[in-house]
Amino acid sequence: MNIDVFILFFNATFVTILSCVIVLGILRKQYLPVIKEEEKKQRDTSGISEQESEVKGEDKA
Repeated sequence: MNIDVFILFFNATFVTILSCVIVLGILRKQYLPVIKEEEKKQRDTSGISEQESEVKGEDKA
């Protein structure tokens, strides 16, 4: 096996894996807090609507 070909494929694989790790790290850092905040808002909104239905006397199935 030619060493130059091995280095070429190793570099291509290494760069691909490294770029995926970097992109995932950036996405988690930037968007994970936003996703958690939106989920909290959604839980709060659904909690309010559940309380309103209980006050009105509606039963949830």
